[in-house]
Amino acid sequence: MNYEALLMGVLNQKLTKQVNQAVQAVDREDRSMPNSTRRAFESRMKGDAAVARMASQNMEDGKAMVNVAQTNATAIKSQLQAIQEILTDCAYTDSLSSTILSSASDSIGEHIDEILRLANNASFNGMKLMDGSAGNNGTVDLQAGSSVRAQKFMNLLDSSLTSGVMGSSSMNLNNLSQELAFTDQAGAKAALANVEQYIERMQGLESQYSYDYKSLDNLSLLFEEQADIYDQARERSSASPASGSPSTSKSSILSQLLSSSSNSIISGST
Repeated sequence: MNYEALLMGVLNQKLTKQVNQAVQAVDREDRSMPNSTRRAFESRMKGDAAVARMASQNMEDGKAMVNVAQTNATAIKSQLQAIQEILTDCAYTDSLSSTILSSASDSIGEHIDEILRLANNASFNGMKLMDGSAGNNGTVDLQAGSSVRAQKFMNLLDSSLTSGVMGSSSMNLNNLSQELAFTDQAGAKAALANVEQYIERMQGLESQYSYDYKSLDNLSLLFEEQADIYDQARERSSASPASGSPSTSKSSILSQLLSSSSNSIISGST
């Protein structure tokens, strides 16, 4: 299901249209709207604004988590690229002396240690983001009104628990020492091919997190805009004096909203 399309449909179309209709009704019928209806409407708008702002804050929290994951993914990619340079030199050196092999192996080992440190320690408020333990198997549910925005954080340390970084590819950084080990030029070329695959997958993960960040940012702004609409509706209603007797035909929009079976307009009920 396209979550953002659902939000745009339910929030922008239903909420904005109906709330604006209600505001227009208040403006037109300020002398016929009963105080009880007006107070109920204002309370409803205040509650829905609070829900929308909480959803916006949840999206901001999601952005912060994604930013941590993306920053560490970029750092891991940089370490892999450093390994790529070492392996390229070895793969195209005709005679690999024991000294060259030893130096290359030590350098690659240091980069692998740093990669594993990054993958094991990347966290947000104590929640690790790269080992599959975040939320439910790496999926964190961000409450968005009555809906949930599921944010996936890729597990880079256990290929049995990940659905893949790119397509059906899996990634287990714990296997790097074995996959990048070599003792001759041919082995260096094989290791080079392996590290290039890892770099490609990390680039894919970077792109995914970049998309997720922008998506969460858009949702945060959307919810904040909806909260502003609710507040404006409440303020305009409060500024309109109520007198006279209620008019069923003239206050039908507000009455329909307030008699809805749902507790909140933001729920998306029709």
